[in-house]
Amino acid sequence: MFRGNWTCAECSADINELPFQPKSGDGLKCNKCMRSTRPERVMIEGNWGCKDCGTSITQLPFTPEDDSNVTCRDCHMKNKPARPARPERRMFRGDWECKDCGSDINELPFEPRDPSSVSCRDCHSK
Repeated sequence: MFRGNWTCAECSADINELPFQPKSGDGLKCNKCMRSTRPERVMIEGNWGCKDCGTSITQLPFTPEDDSNVTCRDCHMKNKPARPARPERRMFRGDWECKDCGSDINELPFEPRDPSSVSCRDCHSK
């Protein structure tokens, strides 16, 4: 993760951490704005059969390159590989005060560089 002080281009929210090193701060969006601008998924109409159970499939979220390898949602969910376990998130303990509402904060998922800019969970999610 890359830490810095950037501003969301849409809502002007502070961005303090990014999963990549930005070339410039222009055009960056916070997570909330990124989720709200995702295009709606387009479903492809067709006539396929599940390779595992034979169920008829009339919509897919992609155009299959090979019709012989298409599976229905139930078979896909049954056969998909398990996700690897997420490592437990490291938490930092301290005595901080929310910059917005003044409430006490005792634990954060990051160590703040500037304690005066820390927000509680409720204020951060507004």
